[in-house]
Amino acid sequence: MYNILKYKVVPFLTLIVVFSGCRKIFDLPEEKDYLSTKMTYFTKDFTPILGRLFMYQGIFNPDNSSFPMTFEIINARFGDGRSAEDMLAKKPVLVWTQEYTGNEKTLAEIEAKRKIEERPMVEVRPSGDIVFWPSTTSTIMKPRDSVIYPQDIRYFDVKVKNSGGTRIIKDLSIIPSIERPYFPDEDINRFNGLPNTTTPGGTNLVHNYPVIFGMIGEGTNAKLEANGGGTRGVVYTYIRKVPGGTGNSLRFKFLNKDSVAINPAKFNETKWDQLVHGFNMERTNEYVKFEVAYPIPVARIPTRFTSGGVTNTNGGSTAHVEFVYSRRGFGGLREQGVISQEFAIYEKGDWEIVFHFKTVNPKFEDE
Repeated sequence: MYNILKYKVVPFLTLIVVFSGCRKIFDLPEEKDYLSTKMTYFTKDFTPILGRLFMYQGIFNPDNSSFPMTFEIINARFGDGRSAEDMLAKKPVLVWTQEYTGNEKTLAEIEAKRKIEERPMVEVRPSGDIVFWPSTTSTIMKPRDSVIYPQDIRYFDVKVKNSGGTRIIKDLSIIPSIERPYFPDEDINRFNGLPNTTTPGGTNLVHNYPVIFGMIGEGTNAKLEANGGGTRGVVYTYIRKVPGGTGNSLRFKFLNKDSVAINPAKFNETKWDQLVHGFNMERTNEYVKFEVAYPIPVARIPTRFTSGGVTNTNGGSTAHVEFVYSRRGFGGLREQGVISQEFAIYEKGDWEIVFHFKTVNPKFEDE
């Protein structure tokens, strides 16, 4: 049986060799990749917030075209035909060279995993994904106004190539919004970046609010609600830069209704060492400060510091903090109060997050 099989295989191998040789003998063309005429982008309108990393992933439809392909942004222009090639200028950005895990023990360990590279502000990847790097700012790319004028809209085409030929996907558009360097950002006007008001040109400011539960007011014993009123109190969240520092710090602060700092030690059940991915914690009577890497979260990866934790497979875009205290209530029962906040900070600096009990102080004392 072995010999029969052996000699039956020989003619088959000979055919393969002969067929392969025929391509050269008869000057047949090399096989080419397939490049569909119906390839496209699922979305052609991009509305990034300037100053942040925006990655539009999975938006290219190859229509069964063969990879690998090369992509190139061409014909960058405004709606009136002016050149918009300035958006393709290369600027320094931070690029990961190793995997971020959320378990790094020092700031230096995080920084060792990324480096600065020169990249076009708007870039198309070999997968067809479109990337807007944080270097895309309003100093170069004019943000949208309350009215969108056709002549100010940026357009570009994408040239796609493989061995099967070249296709051009035309008329992708960019209508960006002005920088909002943190989230939540309800207090920032979407069009001019100034403090947001309830009406255009008004004086009533819009605020950000934390989440509060289990807390009662000092002197009222009424349940506190962050965006409530009267005896329920009002609690604002301010996210703002502070002067000085190295550009790698974040501190948390609490203010009472007289704008006097509340000692963070009153939040006596807070797990300070698990609050953020930060280092070298400094605790004072007015604030708790950490050395951190920016942006926060430093990468869009679920960790124990992000909303939903490591099990949230769709998470990683916002950080989550909780400040907890307990007190003995009526009947001797322990009551727990919590103030929590989802947040993100996209711009390097020295930042603070302040929780301002604007109208009613929280009650920390036992009954």
